[in-house]
Amino acid sequence: MTRHIITRTVGALVVMAVAAQAWPSSQARYFGYEKWKKRVIERQLDPNEVVYPFETTPEMMDWVREKLQHDSQKDVLVQLNVLQTALLNTNYSFSYEKTRTLTAAEAFEAQEGNCMSFTSLFVALSRGLGIQTYLVAVRRAPGIEKIDGVTVVNNHVVAAYQSPRKVHIYDFYDSSTEPYFHKKVIDDIAASAIYHTNLGAEGIRTGDLDAARHDLEIATTLVPEWAPAWVNLGVARYRSGDAESAVQAYKTALLSDPVNTSALTNMAIAYRSLGRDREAGILLEVVAAETRSPYTLIAVADMEMVRGDFDSARRYLRRARWWYRKEPEVYDALARLALAEHDFAKADKRTRKAAELRRRQAAAAKRR
Repeated sequence: MTRHIITRTVGALVVMAVAAQAWPSSQARYFGYEKWKKRVIERQLDPNEVVYPFETTPEMMDWVREKLQHDSQKDVLVQLNVLQTALLNTNYSFSYEKTRTLTAAEAFEAQEGNCMSFTSLFVALSRGLGIQTYLVAVRRAPGIEKIDGVTVVNNHVVAAYQSPRKVHIYDFYDSSTEPYFHKKVIDDIAASAIYHTNLGAEGIRTGDLDAARHDLEIATTLVPEWAPAWVNLGVARYRSGDAESAVQAYKTALLSDPVNTSALTNMAIAYRSLGRDREAGILLEVVAAETRSPYTLIAVADMEMVRGDFDSARRYLRRARWWYRKEPEVYDALARLALAEHDFAKADKRTRKAAELRRRQAAAAKRR
């Protein structure tokens, strides 16, 4: 199956609190369940069909009040620090599961979930204490990985609290030394759109395309300018056999994010399937100029191999190897190219190189 590129939004499990300059007031945004519900209805959606990530239960609030019983009258920032410590305490035993995007209540009950789930749990519990925290999308070099035949681009969110003078960021990311390129407040409507986008990505990954389309149509209705939802919806439509409709979804994504390489790559795949090779080729040139992702370059190279343009495939794979010489997938792709050209000795060499890199990675992981 063609390897598409989908988007997921995550956080992470290690907290670093930093301070940033105060941002413009977000009072006009949709924070809190009642404002959220009103906006959902305005979008002609049933609130019962839309995920509200920050709902709490009595059990959750009993737990957090117990943890803060000696600190409930202290400064808000002290309470937030106590809360983050309690959540990360080994006695709580929250297990990381990167494919599970859960609401705060679901994550609390299951004591597992991905980092988006964990960050939302922090927000929900602090709001239950009367502290108005919220999500913030931050743009940094995205994490990219291959999961079950799709390339997943991981965007990042953090929790935030705005004091009178500063915005305090609670970053649940285990390598927070990388700089932020951009910060954007995520209100509760946008948070719901992110959740449904993640659920749609999971449906694509597992092959439940009906569920994927349902979640992604909710996400695009909630926030029509949210490009990742349109990209994922395009993939779900394409894999359901509707390439023309997929192209329209990718075009809509590009209206909000004109250099979205996921949309461009996936649109090229759709154009190829429709026999529109010239347009596909133009898009691939744009993608190659904009990306350093090895998986994206491999996906582009695989498309070129399918149509017999081995020189173009080789060019893309050389770029991938230049930046990611220790990535086994690059050598797997080079092996496929060698097989396509009937160079069996080179194919065997590349396959053995990929296997050796995987052995080294496994050994390094055991030493950690």
